[in-house]
Amino acid sequence: MTSVTASPSEKAPKLGARLSTNLEKARLKIPLLSRVPKKAFWIVLIVVVVAGVGTGAYAALRPSQTTAAATTAALQTATARQGDLVLEASGTGYLVAASESSVGFDISGKISSLNVKLGDTVEKGQLLAQLDDTSEQSALADAQRALLEMTSPEAVANAELAVTTAQANVTNAQIALNNQLYWKNDALIQDYYSKYVIAKANLDRAQTMYDNLNVGEYINDANEAQAYQALYNAQQAYNSASYYVSLYSQKPTQRQLDAAQATLDLANARLTNAQNYLAALKSGDVPDDATGSSMDGLRQAKLAVQTAQDNLDATKLYAPIAGLVMTFNAEVGGTAQGTIMTIDDLSQAKIQFYMDASDWSNVKVGYDVSVSFDSLPNQTFSGKVTEVMPGLISVQGTTMVEGTALLDSSVADIGLPVGVDAGIDVISGQALNAILVPVEALHELPDGTYTVFVMKNGSPTLTTVEVGLQSDTFTVITSGVSVGDVVTTGIVETSTK
Repeated sequence: MTSVTASPSEKAPKLGARLSTNLEKARLKIPLLSRVPKKAFWIVLIVVVVAGVGTGAYAALRPSQTTAAATTAALQTATARQGDLVLEASGTGYLVAASESSVGFDISGKISSLNVKLGDTVEKGQLLAQLDDTSEQSALADAQRALLEMTSPEAVANAELAVTTAQANVTNAQIALNNQLYWKNDALIQDYYSKYVIAKANLDRAQTMYDNLNVGEYINDANEAQAYQALYNAQQAYNSASYYVSLYSQKPTQRQLDAAQATLDLANARLTNAQNYLAALKSGDVPDDATGSSMDGLRQAKLAVQTAQDNLDATKLYAPIAGLVMTFNAEVGGTAQGTIMTIDDLSQAKIQFYMDASDWSNVKVGYDVSVSFDSLPNQTFSGKVTEVMPGLISVQGTTMVEGTALLDSSVADIGLPVGVDAGIDVISGQALNAILVPVEALHELPDGTYTVFVMKNGSPTLTTVEVGLQSDTFTVITSGVSVGDVVTTGIVETSTK
């Protein structure tokens, strides 16, 4: 966050000092941890003992035959107690908002109004600023006028006429193709040829009858007239048969058939385009698969209107999220360029934290955290780790783990500004109300099982146990030992003279 948050390198001088302070506090609260070597970052082991602390000692003395001194061996013991074992990795960081949005216009222009200022709280969708929109208003009006011309009653009537014309063209093309297919029929050709042969025979017979009557220049009687009429009729029938046999005997070529089919396909495509365009003009819906120059023109006109509307809308700047205006760089009359403000969502709070590289295995996404602030010494805030950077970073020569934790409280609930320093404990494991014994009492056998020596009737008795969470100082016993049992933790040899 550029306006209020220091970079990791700027924070680094405070990190080591704070960790050192936390470490000293931990040592004061938990004397048992004072034996652990100090380092910049370490796992704080907190043991809250809820049962009474008591120790017993059993001395097993065995005399030794020496001339100078007698040696005795004493068992060290500890009492199993009930308490909480918590493993924590400590670090430092600073408070940040859960999310931040950079806000700016998508187009350039002169700012005509500003409705917020630095530090204002805004709601999502609130109008923040506006550009001079004179040219955008004009462009939208022009685009709407052009679209109106294309969808006017006259344009609709012309589209209807185009559909009617296209339908007629389809009908004519279909007839032409049918004729081509009709002429290609072999049976039909044979039929016309048969009619031709008969008509030729009838003509020859009528001609013979006419010739046999020796008709002169003039027809003198009814027989001659009848023969003439028969000859005339036979000639007409022959001429007709000859025409059709000549016509149908010439089959259409494949090219002629293909051309007729292509003409019909083109007529159908033009009819479809005309129908789609008419439907688009009447309903306002353009089919996805519609084609044609008229449809393309309609699409372009609608796109021009949408583009002009988008440009007009872009002259108004709205808040993308609710939150606090953290940075502000704009003035009325100035030119809008890039981001003019940032808004932080304060409904949740995060901690940007840093820990020693040795704590890498103890900081995982999902682990619980406990956070405190120097400004609020008597309060702690809970949350969870939400992100751990996949690689270590270097801050002023120190290798660190970087991560973020989301707190259960909002920034407003915490009552501190973003950027304030914080101390954080990442809880990598905990056992509450558990049975605890010192780790020195635990013995691991070759088969992986664990045992302890429990003092029974004054003698140490080997007992198999099951263990849970372990620290450098204590281990949790889940079975085999009860609260109050005395376990051995080692042998101390002493000499007496």
